[in-house]
Amino acid sequence: MKRAPKTFTLVLVLVALALALALSVTAALSARMGRRVTGDLYGHLAAAAAVAVDDVSARHDAQAQGTLTILQSLGVHLESGPPPNATVVRIAPALRDTGEMAGRLLGDPSRVRVTQIPDSQIWIRSVHDPRRWIVLRAASYRRQVIDSSLLVTAFAGLIALIFAGWVARLLTRPLERLSSHAGELLAGDSIAAHLHGAPREVQRLAEAIDGAGERLREAARERELMLAGISHDLRTPLARLRIALELGDADDPQRREAMVADLQQLDDALEQCLAFVRDGRGEALRELDLATLIGQLLALRAQPDHWRYDGPTSLHANLRPTLLRRALGNLLDNAERYGAAPYRIALTQDAQELRVCVEDRGPGVRAELLPKLGKPFVRGDAARGGGGSGLGLSIVQRAAELHGGALHLRNREGGGFIAELRLPISS
Repeated sequence: MKRAPKTFTLVLVLVALALALALSVTAALSARMGRRVTGDLYGHLAAAAAVAVDDVSARHDAQAQGTLTILQSLGVHLESGPPPNATVVRIAPALRDTGEMAGRLLGDPSRVRVTQIPDSQIWIRSVHDPRRWIVLRAASYRRQVIDSSLLVTAFAGLIALIFAGWVARLLTRPLERLSSHAGELLAGDSIAAHLHGAPREVQRLAEAIDGAGERLREAARERELMLAGISHDLRTPLARLRIALELGDADDPQRREAMVADLQQLDDALEQCLAFVRDGRGEALRELDLATLIGQLLALRAQPDHWRYDGPTSLHANLRPTLLRRALGNLLDNAERYGAAPYRIALTQDAQELRVCVEDRGPGVRAELLPKLGKPFVRGDAARGGGGSGLGLSIVQRAAELHGGALHLRNREGGGFIAELRLPISS
């Protein structure tokens, strides 16, 4: 398997490339501006020198001849022949810009020729004698400029590389610390001290990992609790079935009915456990008539006349049908199992949410037990009777959370219990 590069290497290369690109663009712009400035400056000097030399050469006195001698020693002389062919070699851009500027200043670009044979020169034709050319030697610093540019570029590149390494280390060090302590974070330990001064993105990543670890730990606790609850819930009916079989009670209709009830209790417990495990996260939202669903559930009750429905005849919303059907069925089952008739289910709606309220007239739940309801395998048996798997309200609670809502449980004034399922209205 090919080994993946480290984040430090990737960040270092990225920052180095960005700096190299910035240096290249800066050098190109600087060279372009420098060439323009050089061409403008030396063009003015060449035009001024040509005008002065042309005027001096038109005089024939001793002073003029002395001035020409001095100028010749400075690299300025007169030629009677035409300039060399400038197209033989490529003219340097700075020299070409200098010649163009001098031609514009003199008012006649055709009077100016530039050549690099044998060295860089500017030829300007005299206005007094078209056969005479004023030759200005243009000093070339190309090699020195190239050498100095390479040196400056190498030095700047070295500094940029050091800076890129420092930036890459600064960016990747928090990730390395997070990677080395990820196990502790998943285990629930705090690593805030190791992430002090880390960027917000790294801190958010740590929070996400911590949240994932908490969910994993919660899932593990739920599995352990489920296994313990299943073993407890299945042991009693299995023991009764075994005793009944050993005593030969299968021929007794009454005993056989009790055995069937035990089997139904086992089936209900397993169904609730499977429903709790399959939490409905994969079910898509779709439009559902909630009032019709409630009517269907009430029609399936063993004694539907004990129930009263208060609400609209039709109410459409985007919900998870299977998950919500199971949740509402559990609320109805809990009311009948733990409470007493008459029962009531109410459906209301406002601008923000839907409310499904299930009420009974039973003994209610002890106040200290109310905050614990909705957790797996927590029952209100001591106050409201026996039976059940302890997962009904947990499934309702999870259904509410998956819809972005909440489950509110409270005792009813005057006796009884109220379970209110609140679901936000999705657009």
